[in-house]
Amino acid sequence: MIDMGNAMSEGECPNSLLEQFDAAYANVTQDRRDIYGAPEDTYRRIAALRSVVDECRDAQIREILGMVVIKVARLVQSPEHLDSWVDVAGYARCGVMLLNDRN
Repeated sequence: MIDMGNAMSEGECPNSLLEQFDAAYANVTQDRRDIYGAPEDTYRRIAALRSVVDECRDAQIREILGMVVIKVARLVQSPEHLDSWVDVAGYARCGVMLLNDRN
């Protein structure tokens, strides 16, 4: 993780791009850990699921399925997180749109 030793106090606006990045990074990484759990657990799940998806011969569909896998791995930890369910639906629709365009 980035050393936030000289992090700004609450309400203080970051001045430089680096300060803005560090503030956003600290916020996002804590939020993600709170919602999705430890990253190493999520990545282990993704790798296991991705090994099955990699058998798909259609490169474009395989990539869509890969995005779904990320969301499924997160849902294992946080099944109540609605945003991940919506993302799965969105990726499913992308797959159907791709298939529709091919016909």
